[in-house]
Amino acid sequence: MILNHYILSGINEKIGEMEEEFQLMLLASEIVDCCFNFFEIERKTSKVGRPHFEIKNMIKLIFYGYINKITSSVVLAHNAKYNFLYSFISHGCEPSDRTIRDYRKNFMSIFQLIMSFTLIATYKLGLSDFKYIAIDGTIKQAYNSPFNIIKEKDIRLLIKHYMVEELTKNEIKKLRKTAKKFLKDKTKTDEEKVDILFEWWRLLDFSGQSSLGLNDHDARWMKIKDKGQIYPKFSYNLQLGTDTESKLICGVNVVQNPTDHYQIPALMNQIISNLNLKPTKISADTIYLTLANLNYLDNLGITALIPTSQQNRENSGEKPNNRFAIGYFVFDEYKNVFICPEGQELTLDGIYQAHPEKGGGNKLKAVYSNFNACNNCINKGVCFKTGHRSITRYVHELAYKTERIISSEKGIEEYKLRSSTVESHNGTFKRVYLYDFIPITGLKRVQGLMFAIVASYNLIRFLNLIKENNMSLQSVINSIRYISSS
Repeated sequence: MILNHYILSGINEKIGEMEEEFQLMLLASEIVDCCFNFFEIERKTSKVGRPHFEIKNMIKLIFYGYINKITSSVVLAHNAKYNFLYSFISHGCEPSDRTIRDYRKNFMSIFQLIMSFTLIATYKLGLSDFKYIAIDGTIKQAYNSPFNIIKEKDIRLLIKHYMVEELTKNEIKKLRKTAKKFLKDKTKTDEEKVDILFEWWRLLDFSGQSSLGLNDHDARWMKIKDKGQIYPKFSYNLQLGTDTESKLICGVNVVQNPTDHYQIPALMNQIISNLNLKPTKISADTIYLTLANLNYLDNLGITALIPTSQQNRENSGEKPNNRFAIGYFVFDEYKNVFICPEGQELTLDGIYQAHPEKGGGNKLKAVYSNFNACNNCINKGVCFKTGHRSITRYVHELAYKTERIISSEKGIEEYKLRSSTVESHNGTFKRVYLYDFIPITGLKRVQGLMFAIVASYNLIRFLNLIKENNMSLQSVINSIRYISSS
């Protein structure tokens, strides 16, 4: 009896898993069908030569592969032949791995439309209002070894070798291994090599860097955030915008800039396009607190929840051990003074023009001090080394408005939603989807890859939202069919 109980429970569990897998496959198929209908996607082909696979069936196959974390075209081609669910969703397509790679290369932009339609359906079904978006950035490692590079000085020497005079033995010894390999390559003529060298020179000049990744020309040197990683690697900067209510990703933008300072406008433009509506507020880390971002959001009427570095330290409770650090100087807004840890008031000395920010305008630099109090202070030499202590505060109407919002009780509570919303995705993509190891190169193709990964992630989350709200899958499918035809 006990054995039979365990056998039956195991069978029921297996049936439950199969049922969930079938639901996922069915929903994925319907989402693609409705997306093609909603955006009126068609592929125009000539009738000459071998007939092409139906693009919708191929997109379904690739999409279902990403949903199941399958990024290998060889594995996906095998599943299309021998796995019932893959064969079912693609209507019996049996493409080769090379064909799958070609479709991935040429049609990955469709996954942004699939991502967009999933978000629109979520809104129409009342599962989220998409009013509050949390933004964060992470570094995605490029598919380029840090040793497979060419440096500017190597290119200069190689150009000298082919266009001026041959390099001496000592000069050849100074070349990196990749440059020596290029020099010894007999498969290219000297003219072809010169063309390649000048193209590399142009790409280096455009990137503003001193070295170029030979496998991925679009990648840039960036510091990886993983523990133990000291040196920068060729990478891309990945920007994500996530809805705090549904936890669906509303936008993903891949950029070459290693910092996050000015990334909000491009990402928000994509989010608004994907949602077909405008959020009312966003939250982001301190690094996004630039006038360019604040001006952009203010012009759109979007509230920014972005703390200053001091507010960030206060909210996290991570105050420095030094009791005379700037975080312990309290600003009295009513008196317009800073109060030091000894209770002395630092008054306003003057207001000056600060250096203009990129794309944002000017801030004012307000300087506060109290020479007499510092001159008689027992902490002279500890709080400050020479002269007296001064505090500099950068003032701008928009920055001040944002600071006031994030300092309110409501602002603090709303900002706390950010960490539990967007930061977990970065770990999911890195450790579950293993996107650092997918052999895709080039900014455009990496952007397409992220659209596919995000679309598959959102579909899984969409199915979970349906279950959490006790909705019938068939009624949801009927609804999204109606949405796609309206």
